[in-house]
Amino acid sequence: MANIILEGPIADVREREIRLLHDLATIVGQIGDDSGEDKTRLQQNAADLQDMFFLVVVVGEFNAGKSSFINALLGDNLLPMGITPTTDAIELVRWSNRVSKEPNWREAGVVREWRHPNTGGPGVVIVDTPGTGSVFRKHERIAKNFLSRSDLVIFLLSAKRALAETERLYLELARDYGKKIVVVINQMDLLEPRERKEVQNFVKQQLAELLDLHPDIFMISAKLALSDKASAGGLFKTAAGDPGGINAVREYLRDIFSRVPPAKQKLYAQLDFVDSITRKYTAQLDKQIALITSDTALAEDLRQELARQADSLNDNLDAARRELDRVFADLRARGHQFIRDNLTLQHATRTLDREEIRRQFDKQVVANALDQITTISEQYVNAVVDNSRRYWRSIVDRLTRLETLLEREVGAVDATGYAEQRAALQEAIAIADSELKSYTDNSLVENLRSSFRTNLVGFSAGFTAVLGGIVAVVLGVAAPGAVTAAAGAMVATFVIGPALLVGGGAAATLYWRKLKRDAVKEMDERVDALQASYHAALVDLTNRERNRMLQYGQQILAPVFSQLGVLSGRYEQQKTALQEKAELSRQLRHEIDNIEIVEGEDA
Repeated sequence: MANIILEGPIADVREREIRLLHDLATIVGQIGDDSGEDKTRLQQNAADLQDMFFLVVVVGEFNAGKSSFINALLGDNLLPMGITPTTDAIELVRWSNRVSKEPNWREAGVVREWRHPNTGGPGVVIVDTPGTGSVFRKHERIAKNFLSRSDLVIFLLSAKRALAETERLYLELARDYGKKIVVVINQMDLLEPRERKEVQNFVKQQLAELLDLHPDIFMISAKLALSDKASAGGLFKTAAGDPGGINAVREYLRDIFSRVPPAKQKLYAQLDFVDSITRKYTAQLDKQIALITSDTALAEDLRQELARQADSLNDNLDAARRELDRVFADLRARGHQFIRDNLTLQHATRTLDREEIRRQFDKQVVANALDQITTISEQYVNAVVDNSRRYWRSIVDRLTRLETLLEREVGAVDATGYAEQRAALQEAIAIADSELKSYTDNSLVENLRSSFRTNLVGFSAGFTAVLGGIVAVVLGVAAPGAVTAAAGAMVATFVIGPALLVGGGAAATLYWRKLKRDAVKEMDERVDALQASYHAALVDLTNRERNRMLQYGQQILAPVFSQLGVLSGRYEQQKTALQEKAELSRQLRHEIDNIEIVEGEDA
């Protein structure tokens, strides 16, 4: 079989282009699980470059007359023809000095190879693929494989049924592969002259509007061309007359081969394929990077939400403390009034009843302070719990949104990398959801309420004991052994002896005032201690909640950020590698432009 022989600089470019295809195949193979077919195509195209033949692939519906068209192009009834599919084989006509009408089977009995001198020149191979609407679906993959390997695609349409859906899909595929496309409309003999122009305009318009394609378009009748004996002679042998319009196609192809030798066109075509693949996967990586950026922005929002939530806890804490301070200020004022009312000479003449003092103290001083403090604490705890519940719900919702984005984009992203990220997100959602459920338990409120109640009861009992002791000292009727002899004598003298009342009144009054000041001081110290303990309880609650949010928040976000960083780095590296191959393709194209080649053929 005869292939194109390259020598000199063009041969060096060919070898570098082969390496480029293999290197690009390696890169593409690492970008997602769905890149396997493109990797195989790149490797197959590299093998084609090694063999160095120019591949012209004819594509169309099974009844569009592809075999007849190729026979007309060859000027010979080489391939079997029929109105129904005669075989499920792919027909391949390779250039040779001699005609061989006994085909050889290749590629596991799927490709049938013929030889003929009229393919267009040494190294030129024409392939007749199974029809795009053929019943032989098992060979669709092989047909598409030849389409990706092609150096020139001739799309054959039927004049009676131009641009079926399957034809449009194949045209779109050829366009995306970066292939040079020529459109040939066959069976024009079935149309009136006016209809031919209408069909041609329709096809031209549809290609432009639906696919943004603007190929050269020819109208032919393979049937008429084959019936005209004068047309026989093949691609490089023009005969007089052209009843089927086939000579116009031949002239077009001959002009292509004369302006740019098939060897250069082969190299150009494979660089076009390289460029289409790099564009495809660069766009895919850009989409993945944009998705990662979106994910990272959402995750960063969650990170910032942690800080905002901590600040909101401080705001709630400050508000609760102000409310508590108001309650304690009222408690302090009532305590002062109670001391003033009970530490008087009139009360000092009464018999001491400590239980009565305590009842009166609870009623007049403590009053509804416990209810107020409990209400404030409950409101604060509930605010913390509600805010935390909303916060964790937002965490769950945003993480779920991230997961939804991944699921929606799964067909366009690296499935392996995103499976890992999705697993990290699902784990994070589970952690956040667990935190959310923990807020259904109100033990936090009850514990704080119990602590406040115990503290206030202890405060009441402790201070009334001190107050009772002070009154007992004054009356000299404290519990046995509780008052010193000196204190008892001083009080008795103060109460009974008029002379002492006259002579020692100033000293007694000073002492009485001191006792009241001491009582007020004791009251203030106990209120301050109680107030400080309540503040400490709320601060402790706030700090524990803040630390828990930060701890669990970081626990949730850490694996997400880690996986996002890994994926982002991987995609950026892959994109850089693709850009390097695209630049190498441009360099090789420039070199090919400036090379004069010497072509020959092997034996």
